[in-house]
Amino acid sequence: MGVVCKKTPEITDAEIKQIYSLFFEVFGKHRDCHTFREEYSNTPFGYSYHSLLYNDNGQIVGFHSCMPFYYRNNNERFFVALGIDSMVKKEYRDYFYFRDMITTCQNRLKQEGCILRIGFPNDNSHPVLKRGLKHKDIGRLTTYCLIRNIGSVRFSLSWLNFFSRSAAKIQYYLSYLSIGNKLYEFRFRKDRRTFDVVRYKWFGGNYEHVNLGKAECFYKIQDYEGISTAFLLDVFPLSRSAFETAVRYIYKIEHKRIDMILYVGALPFTPLGLVRIPHRFEPKHFHFTCKPLVDGVFDDGVYDLCQWDVNLSNFDLL
Repeated sequence: MGVVCKKTPEITDAEIKQIYSLFFEVFGKHRDCHTFREEYSNTPFGYSYHSLLYNDNGQIVGFHSCMPFYYRNNNERFFVALGIDSMVKKEYRDYFYFRDMITTCQNRLKQEGCILRIGFPNDNSHPVLKRGLKHKDIGRLTTYCLIRNIGSVRFSLSWLNFFSRSAAKIQYYLSYLSIGNKLYEFRFRKDRRTFDVVRYKWFGGNYEHVNLGKAECFYKIQDYEGISTAFLLDVFPLSRSAFETAVRYIYKIEHKRIDMILYVGALPFTPLGLVRIPHRFEPKHFHFTCKPLVDGVFDDGVYDLCQWDVNLSNFDLL
């Protein structure tokens, strides 16, 4: 058994086929070599970092990736890595193999100037990263939604679709009461100049980019577990009015072909156009964690969710 860290161009097509065979075994989804190279190359660096776990026969039985980006700490730009796509073949699922994949990748990143690793681990990986690998919580993101067709969310409630559509329209008009032009600034944020130009090429690049006048937004319509959902990924610069305007734009333009509008993030205000879902009712938990790779660079503010500009654009769900 052994772990090797490679950059995207160093991985062969034969290795990619093994990785995606494992991906299908673990996640039940198909991907191909072109998708692999396209996704992992769309970073400001032109590549990503990958830990490959080999068994004694030279077969790939584990995989972990980190995508490099530039973020800003106030005005200072720094190298951050987003950990994604961790998987291990069932018969090799052992804490030590998982640990070795993560640490091998982190060591390579540190050697090349990365000072912070961030991630959005699922409920299975989250406790392992915290207890075993000393990653710390920044916080848990919140889900906000506007449901137009309740029957698509729960089929047994289809008879209430008329009422849910009426409620959505009322919510749309209520959002006009939510006014505020204060621009929210965050200590830790994406470096826009290098981030947006690559982020919205992922997964075929089918994102809508809207100029709202004093702000911009990105959204994407996608089926999520059979629900036609408009995912609002990002609004910037962020203000209460800009956020509500983005939600209203999506509703006005797309309402006939969507069942729901959804936003995941850490808003510094309570919107009227979307309803906050209590954490215990969320369909998916969004843990946000980090691990400084260099001592003495960050103070405890790095673990404060309120100091981060973070939402669906920061990770690879969509």
